[in-house]
Amino acid sequence: MRNAEEAKKYRWQASLAVLILFFFGALINIPFSREVKRLNIEAGNTGINLNESIYADITTIGVSSLILGAILVFIGLWLSSRANMGAPLIARFFSKKPIGEIITRDAVVSSFLLAIIVSIVLLGLFEIQKEFYPVAHKQSRPSKPFYALVSFSAGITEEIMFRLGLMSLLLTVFLFFKKIEKPSNKLVWTSIIISSLFFGLIHLPLSKNFVELTSFTIGVTMVGNLITGSVFGWIFWKRGLLIAILSHILSDIVFHVIGTPYT
Repeated sequence: MRNAEEAKKYRWQASLAVLILFFFGALINIPFSREVKRLNIEAGNTGINLNESIYADITTIGVSSLILGAILVFIGLWLSSRANMGAPLIARFFSKKPIGEIITRDAVVSSFLLAIIVSIVLLGLFEIQKEFYPVAHKQSRPSKPFYALVSFSAGITEEIMFRLGLMSLLLTVFLFFKKIEKPSNKLVWTSIIISSLFFGLIHLPLSKNFVELTSFTIGVTMVGNLITGSVFGWIFWKRGLLIAILSHILSDIVFHVIGTPYT
């Protein structure tokens, strides 16, 4: 709460920075998206269209990401400013004051370690699942370089969408109907859980590319993303958007690039 005035003072600058981040995150997802489409076509799926030129994708995704990004920035930094989540470290960057005044090195490191631990635990659970309940894959997945790119893309875009956008909006709505100024831990956790459920739902279409959606595979996708979404939501609540983004990127790199959960 002590950073509220600073966040308000530098809101325009922070908004532009977050919008640029979202635009960049959306663009670097294009190679992964095109590779998934190519693998679908290779697997015999005739309902998939892949543009011959990558520039067509860049234009389409670029324009749509600017529009969606502007909406999310408005929701997270303006409409939901009452929730006072937002991007405190980005605002602090523009204030040119020391970052260490609002966040410690230990807080940053602990967030990164938490993200790594959660990914390692999930990798272990996937190994157990493969032993007792193997899932048949419809097609091969993109190689690790593509997952490295999508780790950065997902870390940026998903945190802006689900934490800055949806979680902040939910919390603001709760504050409005409760007629209170400062959110309780219960309201924050309710916002975290709901936004994490939507975070899981958005991953189902991607999972459908690689496995048949059964009650088991849907459950695995939902529970896994509920866990990671809750962790990122907590980090967003306690550390702000930038640390949540970096933690998400690190988590995805450990899970998808260093680990091999789907082989």
